[in-house]
Amino acid sequence: MTVNGRALDSWIEGYLEFTDILPSPPILRKWAAISFVAAAMERRIWVRTMGSDLYPGLYVILVGPPGIGKGEAMKFGSSMLRAISDLHIGPSDMTGASLIDALNEATRRIIVIGDPPYVEFNSLTVLSRELGVLIPAWEPTLLNNLTDIWDGEMVDQKRRGRDLRIKILHPQINLLGATTPSYLNGVMPPGAWDQGFISRTILIYSGERTYRDPFEEAATPNLGILYSGLSADLKAIAQTFGKMSFTPEAAEAIRAWNKGGCQPEPSASRLLYYNTRRLTQLLKLSMISSISRSTNLVITLENYAEALNWLIEAETYMPDIFKAAISGGDSTAMEDTWQFVWTLFAKERNPIAEHRIVHFLKERIPAHSVMRVIEIMVKSKMFEIVTDKNGIAGYKPGSKSSRMEGH
Repeated sequence: MTVNGRALDSWIEGYLEFTDILPSPPILRKWAAISFVAAAMERRIWVRTMGSDLYPGLYVILVGPPGIGKGEAMKFGSSMLRAISDLHIGPSDMTGASLIDALNEATRRIIVIGDPPYVEFNSLTVLSRELGVLIPAWEPTLLNNLTDIWDGEMVDQKRRGRDLRIKILHPQINLLGATTPSYLNGVMPPGAWDQGFISRTILIYSGERTYRDPFEEAATPNLGILYSGLSADLKAIAQTFGKMSFTPEAAEAIRAWNKGGCQPEPSASRLLYYNTRRLTQLLKLSMISSISRSTNLVITLENYAEALNWLIEAETYMPDIFKAAISGGDSTAMEDTWQFVWTLFAKERNPIAEHRIVHFLKERIPAHSVMRVIEIMVKSKMFEIVTDKNGIAGYKPGSKSSRMEGH
């Protein structure tokens, strides 16, 4: 037992350790863990900011090619959440109307000391290992509902043809989904990146396959004990209630970050509207970092730093989603890169430094694919590795005939 009354020093780090043997990239498993903690918090825990209460509801979508390990990242945490009897887990296939019906049934009443003697809200967790099942088409009603609920707005609907009015004063949804870049590219209409739902969603991308020996034993002994600790701590989080406070150092760091323009800020044009909500996302993640480690309801400078690191890491890979969805893939990138190097070599008559090719490629394909593409181009004789008069290695283009043979 740790000094803070919890089995683990950090629920999120514990989940990463427990799932380390799975063929799933660490960043996907980390954000699945962050989402599970947010789901366990419901509307039980909040901070006061800009004149209102902010609750830690998150929309997180794990994005990557098929077989990358998106579902593996979600598997164990989903089971732990479902074992907490008071939490409401919604179905993974919903229309806009059925989403509101499920949320309406997810009523929570928390007994407190005070007047009134209880707090009532509606909190629903949606877990979708295939986002295409939840959102098979870009349904405006469903997505508009999700947008309003993320903003904490009251739900007030009257159903046509039925004498039924649904009014939810304090709604919340935590969404964890998984999908491929091609799905986002194929289903999202032009302009969707500027719209409500996707600009409130944190997209977590990885295209790097994690290979595991099928006969390998887990590096961590006593996995059963670790699983029990994770389950017990998640239940403890789900039973915690109250307003979080910031230490003076954490509050000042957040003020400075906000006043300085929330740097570093993603520069991709499709993330323009996402950028306007980064402060809110950071505050939510700071709460999650705190409760992951302790139930003292205090956000420290360390919690702020951890939350900011999570956010910046995720944002570093977000633009790779757009590149991975571009038709043509690596083949088109190789053709464009050969032309780029051929043009430079014809002009400069010197081998082209690797860093220039890397910079060219990383604007066109996901970062994890850059060195692999260069290696393929060398092996297929599209490039030759040569040295200049100073003995510095670089690349020159193969002949056009060699390029055709490489294909």
